[in-house]
Amino acid sequence: MTVRLMEAALARVSGSRLLQTCNFSPSQEPLVMPEPTPSENDAILKEYNQLAASYDRRWRAYVDETVRVVIESVALRGDERILDIACGTGELERLLLARWPGLQIVGTDICEGMLREAARKAECKTVSWLRAGASDLPQPNGSFDCVLCANSFHYFRSPVETLAEVRRVLRPNGQFVLVDWCDNYLICKLCSLWLRLTDRTFFRLYTLPDCRRQLEQSGLEVVGADRFRVGWIWGLMRVVCRRTP
Repeated sequence: MTVRLMEAALARVSGSRLLQTCNFSPSQEPLVMPEPTPSENDAILKEYNQLAASYDRRWRAYVDETVRVVIESVALRGDERILDIACGTGELERLLLARWPGLQIVGTDICEGMLREAARKAECKTVSWLRAGASDLPQPNGSFDCVLCANSFHYFRSPVETLAEVRRVLRPNGQFVLVDWCDNYLICKLCSLWLRLTDRTFFRLYTLPDCRRQLEQSGLEVVGADRFRVGWIWGLMRVVCRRTP
């Protein structure tokens, strides 16, 4: 059901405003970590492994608009270590490297099919692709200058643990940018109610104040937050944080 709702919305969204193209070596395979808990993630794995090959083509306009917002939100020199949680097919990595080729990026996702699509993108050869859940990241403490999470927080069954992991892997004063659907919008509230009944991959939406509260309780300082729309249906929020020492 999520797929049908998104495709209806995308029919009304204008084309991409991001023109650069790049990506990762087809010969490179994602590093496979132990599978996430099957009872929580089977539905997500099944749906998104099936969608992986057509994901970029079907959702191009929506992905381009939301990724553009993420990129506008980061303050980078160009040599930072970046972690992208639930990276999907690697479009964010592709466009980050088009602007800052010296970035060192790790992209994680639980879906091997999505990671394989990301690994085929020819100009992202410096990216490390890792199969891992958002609430149990294998990286060391303080290992990233910036953590990004776009279009996926509503899937996470363990948001508190996920945000604790974000804070753990960030260096002091490191950046965290979260972009996701927002329950402040009436149409998103209605979609949320429907998806809870019909789509096993969906977990829940948050209002901007609720999300901000969770971030602050996890030890992240919110330095900017706003809401925006993509097309006629998708109401989203952007929250920019830094890790307090």
